[in-house]
Amino acid sequence: MGIKSWLRNCVVLLKVIKERMDMKPDVSIIIPNYNCIDYLAKCIDSIVMQKNILVEIIIIDDGSTDGSVDWIEHEQKTVPQIVLIKQSRQGVVNARNLAIEKAQSEYIAFLDADDYWCEDKLFSQFNYMKKNIDCVLSFTDYMHITEDGKEIIKCFEYWPEANFSKSKSLINDYKTFDDALSKLMYANVVGTSTVMVRRSAIIEAGCFDNKLTSASDLDCWLKLANIGNVAYSQQCAMHYLMRSNSITANRLNRLTAMVEIVNRNIKNLSFLENAKVKARINECYGEFYREVGKRGKALMCSQKAFYLFPHKRNFKHLLYDLKSLVGNK
Repeated sequence: MGIKSWLRNCVVLLKVIKERMDMKPDVSIIIPNYNCIDYLAKCIDSIVMQKNILVEIIIIDDGSTDGSVDWIEHEQKTVPQIVLIKQSRQGVVNARNLAIEKAQSEYIAFLDADDYWCEDKLFSQFNYMKKNIDCVLSFTDYMHITEDGKEIIKCFEYWPEANFSKSKSLINDYKTFDDALSKLMYANVVGTSTVMVRRSAIIEAGCFDNKLTSASDLDCWLKLANIGNVAYSQQCAMHYLMRSNSITANRLNRLTAMVEIVNRNIKNLSFLENAKVKARINECYGEFYREVGKRGKALMCSQKAFYLFPHKRNFKHLLYDLKSLVGNK
């Protein structure tokens, strides 16, 4: 190839790149980052391999000290869709809210820096929401994995009470999530890194509440469920990393926040839905007390959970706590 032909090809390529960069993205992807340099490459790669869709990748760095910013700035040279915004230790809630404000697209997808997508996740989700204007939130199934990459369990398998459709024809399609408000309050089925929302809807809902100590994601999904339709896909489109350095205190903060969130929405539930949600709260407290070795309190919580909602999982917890308490005497 002669030098003229080579230069002509370079000019054409640069023109195509410029045209694509000037086009409004189909989806704005929001990634909060704090010291996740070990996971960012896999996370970004899972976005780059998405097909048939234009994206902008908004990374909000929250004062990382592990070299993340340098890595991201270097990555921008080969992935021009990356938009880096820096803030100083303001937390994930403020990071997401700032990115929502800056997003160029009407469609926003969330992805945590230590999670990653399957390659055909984004296009089908975007198409569904574009065709179904009443849908303000969509999500997919996902797989919990260990730090060494071993699969644990899919989210939807852990929550059969959510009554997801078993139709094989729906594996990669989306379906309206009936009774979304009550189901989301009871079952933790929405993985943030699977979510796509309408920007106008999440702004109308007030985005993420930075006054909550935790669980601002759940609160946001409930607010969206109050103003529009929620849809789901059985496609296992994300891998969620179960990191071993989770702090027990954070679980207590989340439980406290969940009680506040339930109180905000309890008026919209029927008597039976109310009982199920309260049972779930007691189940969560039972798990916490079990973890920290407070067997008596764990038993009290499992008793309340089974009384309010005599589900087989609550019964198993009750039996376990009884045996644990008796065996310890």
